[in-house]
Amino acid sequence: MTVQTSLRRRFFVNSALTLLVVMCISLIVADYSYRSELEKSADQRLRLHIFNLLSVTEKTKQSIELPPILRNPRFNTLNSGLWALVLDDSGDSLWQSLSLQQLPELTLETQDVGSWLRGKHRYQGQNYLTMSYKIAWETNSGQEHYLFIVAEDQQIIDQDVGRFRWWLGICFATLTCALLLGQHLVLRSSFRPILELEKEISDLEKGEQQKVEKTYPIELHGVTENLNALIHKEYAQREKYRASMADLAHSLKTPLAIVKGELQSAVNQNDVLQKAMVRIDQTIEYQLRRAVISGHSLLEQGTAVSDVLDDLIEVLNHAHRDSQVDVLIEIAPGLQFYGDDNDLMEVLGNLLDNAFRYARQQIRVTAKQSRQQLTLVIEDDGIGFTDEEAAQIFKRGERLDRQDFGQGIGLAVVYDIINSYQGCITAGRSPLGGACFTLVFPSKLQLESI
Repeated sequence: MTVQTSLRRRFFVNSALTLLVVMCISLIVADYSYRSELEKSADQRLRLHIFNLLSVTEKTKQSIELPPILRNPRFNTLNSGLWALVLDDSGDSLWQSLSLQQLPELTLETQDVGSWLRGKHRYQGQNYLTMSYKIAWETNSGQEHYLFIVAEDQQIIDQDVGRFRWWLGICFATLTCALLLGQHLVLRSSFRPILELEKEISDLEKGEQQKVEKTYPIELHGVTENLNALIHKEYAQREKYRASMADLAHSLKTPLAIVKGELQSAVNQNDVLQKAMVRIDQTIEYQLRRAVISGHSLLEQGTAVSDVLDDLIEVLNHAHRDSQVDVLIEIAPGLQFYGDDNDLMEVLGNLLDNAFRYARQQIRVTAKQSRQQLTLVIEDDGIGFTDEEAAQIFKRGERLDRQDFGQGIGLAVVYDIINSYQGCITAGRSPLGGACFTLVFPSKLQLESI
């Protein structure tokens, strides 16, 4: 049997996984967007630094000049993470900031005049973001080209991104937990009617109420109405069917009894007719009793096994008051049979009646229950039967006792009832010396899965 996950838990898990996926994607997108914006901001700063350098650049006869000390103190501080240099058209350094200890090894790409080129270079074990801008200076002898390069330590951006990621992670984790908690509360509130319906169905199974009584939302209204209608219809149909069978039994058995009486009072009794009448009586009794087998209904409350046994033992002790038979009952308290109590009464009544007939001194009834099944064992210390007889004992019309005309349908009815519950019955010899019948009924959980 497969245990199904509850609808609320399944919905919560699926929505929680969806929420986590969405939050993770949002986290990645936010991180990428923030880093992109930081890099764009760094590009803007580097361009601004180049514009500042151009604003203080002066042209001389042979070249250009820049002041050694700039307004931005980071250009004047060694290893500050910000440096700049100016190269001529042949790639030789014309000027460098005080923050640059030695010239870096740069791989310069071909660059057009007036164009910007962004890149990354490694200097003294650190990664730097660089921005270069090429200008052309008009002179009497022609154009002179100069390349302005500014670089900033990428670690500054990485540190900023690290702090942002830390705070972003905390915020997203807090927000995710809050959303999951809110989702749990919303689901709990939304699924409360289902839990109430489940409790009502449980009360129906226990016999504490006869129908679904509470008012439920529109989505469940049709289910509850149909369930009530189905319960009522099943109950009414079963009672009507039983009443019809009782009426049929009365209308058939009465004239049959008259015919049997007339045959017995006849001077010349006809054995063939007597046997035929017994056969008709057997067939009618068997079919009628088989027709009223209840089986497990739509919603069955548990029937206490001990209560049924006590009632049967009391009746059978009175019916067999001349016999000196002791009945030993060994069952745990609280054992439940999940089915119609009339079916249990019919099964145990047939088996115990046979036990009272053939037992010499003792009858023993034991019962045990597990999550899978209910097991009942009825034993006696009578004459018992052989294995070959045990194989035929549940067939309709078969009797081991041939001393009188009997119907031979009791054990056949017992077999049909137990079979209707998807159970089983076996016959064998008891350690007491007589017959032993072992009955196995599925538990409530097994019945629900049928």
